[in-house]
Amino acid sequence: MKNEVNTEKTSMLGKDPALTPIPEKDRQHWITPTMIFGGLEFTIPVLMVGASLSASFGLGKIFLILIIALFVFQWLGNALQGYIGAKTGLPSSVIAKTSFGTVQAKLIVGLTIFIVSLGWWALQTAVAGNAIAAMFGIDYKHDWLAWAIVTTVAGLLFAAPSIIGYGSMKWTDYLAVPSGLLLIVGGIYLALKNTGWQTIASWSPEPSMTIMAAISLVIGVNVSQWVIASDYTRYAKPTWKDNFIIPSGIVLIGFPLFIVGAIMSVGVGDPDIVNVMMNLGFPVWGFLILWLATWTSQLVNNYSMGLALANVLNVTSGKGRALLTFIGTIIAIIIALMGILDYFTDFLYLTALLYPAIAGVMFADFFLIRKRQWVEIKGWNWMATIAVVAAVMIGYYFQYVNPMGLPAVLSLFVSIVVYLIAMKVKKQVAPDQFTGNNLSD
Repeated sequence: MKNEVNTEKTSMLGKDPALTPIPEKDRQHWITPTMIFGGLEFTIPVLMVGASLSASFGLGKIFLILIIALFVFQWLGNALQGYIGAKTGLPSSVIAKTSFGTVQAKLIVGLTIFIVSLGWWALQTAVAGNAIAAMFGIDYKHDWLAWAIVTTVAGLLFAAPSIIGYGSMKWTDYLAVPSGLLLIVGGIYLALKNTGWQTIASWSPEPSMTIMAAISLVIGVNVSQWVIASDYTRYAKPTWKDNFIIPSGIVLIGFPLFIVGAIMSVGVGDPDIVNVMMNLGFPVWGFLILWLATWTSQLVNNYSMGLALANVLNVTSGKGRALLTFIGTIIAIIIALMGILDYFTDFLYLTALLYPAIAGVMFADFFLIRKRQWVEIKGWNWMATIAVVAAVMIGYYFQYVNPMGLPAVLSLFVSIVVYLIAMKVKKQVAPDQFTGNNLSD
């Protein structure tokens, strides 16, 4: 019996609770979540979007687009959600219980995070399968079975640390982030060698998108963090200083990676990063590093996927979270093999519509209504539903019907305003548990 108890205490699977707050004694230095966020940004979609930007803009305009998208909008959104996670010690799908209510937080917020995180994971696993297949000389466009085997093995390796838990993830990032830096250096070197600096510097294509659309595209790659950042900052100290620094991991890694994606694709004209690397003559180690760097962002997607599913199914133990993460991994591998990569752009736009709407409700409720206090509230808050629906509709209109401005940012703003107004009206007309003593005047 004593050995069993000791085994449970030392098991990494039991040390990562799914739905309960992380005690302050277990909080870590800001470097750890910053490294995890830096690893999150080593993602294939970042390189692909960088390549897409080069089809419409020269380097000067790409720099401007990235500064606005990353250093303004992305940093602010991550800092706000990150602080909520550090303050409460809770993951995002649990934090939502105070604004959306316990039922809606499970069915709407939890399932949204689960489905979108699963989709991101499947997308990147599919591309990683392409890269590893290319490394072994397998034609991933025609030899499906060999590609499927490679992709499945890569996916299982991707998932292992996130199934084990947060402690395992941080060590993976300490190894993979430096490897990703090698990918950046290698990409720039081969681009300069094959394309030449003169061609890259003077690149000025005919734009096929507006600057606003480009900013929206960059935001769309990272907008999920406006909701799931708390899944990782719940291990951070609850101070504004720490949570303002932590998003630097995303911004300072993302900025050069977008640029590298753009530089590498100049003259190649293909957003498929594997094709770009093959055309540039990347050696075998380049594809291996691409897989290793991708591992970091895959951990984050997989971990959030498991936490969200644990909230939906009310699984509270660390072992239960690990099992659900594994089940989600198997589903995601199947989706990757079914060809989700063909729908990359559509998936990106879907993410940019849903997450800002959810984040707006969470920001407004935590900072402006509950005054940075969290309490679990039973039921379904229809005011949150109204705010999300209104924000998604407005975002959809300005994304598809009448493209204009920054739909993701507009969706966030609409969600905040509609939620605040709806809650004030609700308190005056038909007060309930959501408009009780915790609701400020």
